[in-house]
Amino acid sequence: MPIVASVFAFASVTGLVMYFFVRSKEPSIKERVEEVARLGRVPSEREQTLARPLLHRVASPIANKVSGAIVAATPKSVLKAAERKLDAMGNPWNLTPGEYVILRIMTLILIPIAIAIPAGGFGSRRALLFALVALGLGWVVPEVMMQSKAKQRGKDIQKALPDVLDLLTVSVEAGLGFDAALVRVVERRKGPLSDEFGIVLREMRVGTPRREALKQLAERVKVDDITSLTSAIIQTDHLGVGIANILRIQSDQSRVKRRQKVEESAMKAPIKMLFPLVFFIFPTLFVVLLGPAVIQIAETLLGF
Repeated sequence: MPIVASVFAFASVTGLVMYFFVRSKEPSIKERVEEVARLGRVPSEREQTLARPLLHRVASPIANKVSGAIVAATPKSVLKAAERKLDAMGNPWNLTPGEYVILRIMTLILIPIAIAIPAGGFGSRRALLFALVALGLGWVVPEVMMQSKAKQRGKDIQKALPDVLDLLTVSVEAGLGFDAALVRVVERRKGPLSDEFGIVLREMRVGTPRREALKQLAERVKVDDITSLTSAIIQTDHLGVGIANILRIQSDQSRVKRRQKVEESAMKAPIKMLFPLVFFIFPTLFVVLLGPAVIQIAETLLGF
């Protein structure tokens, strides 16, 4: 039975690792242009296939079948939750929800195997206990890391929002439309907020109404100020009110909220410093201040 489990685990891990190493990626526009320039014509499908490495040509169909079976067996609610998590953290690795699920399965399999094999294999109780602990860590650690990254990204967006709103307001007051002002922001500013506005622009260019694109922005970015901003812009479009005043009000409100959060953090600082003072700094001070007195008392009373 342990041999069967080990073989099954090895086969699963091999298939999943192969998928992430040989998963097919569409060539970029630059690569396609270079290939056409080199050949002087558009390469045929056979030439494109033969241009890939041998390992990719052999293992890619197997990996795609394994991944397709896993994604097909995954509930849609799980894939939707994975998509929300990836959007919240900015999806720096350009993973699809299915690839995220496969990566989590790899983590749940690889970490217990890596812990159990050095501890004596799956046959011993000790190794089985270590594997169960590693299984829990393999489930919790990636989730905590993603939440931390999503939280930090939300802070970066919150910090950049007032300046971005000022640029939007100046652009709109100078005579640009809201869409053109977004283009100016994306060109002039860098960061997660500009990236999100870039996604909004791309969605509107492919035909998505501005209202729907802004709603999707609020769903991706779980920041209260972004939700308030998108709601105000949607309401402005519905009522036909000038958007410049709304943007200026939103900018002022975001600055007030940011200042209030800084003041709140400053008021929490003494409480946060209490525990390091009590457990680390005060004992050291006691040793430095009372140490010589304790030595003198010991020498006087005990005759050392």
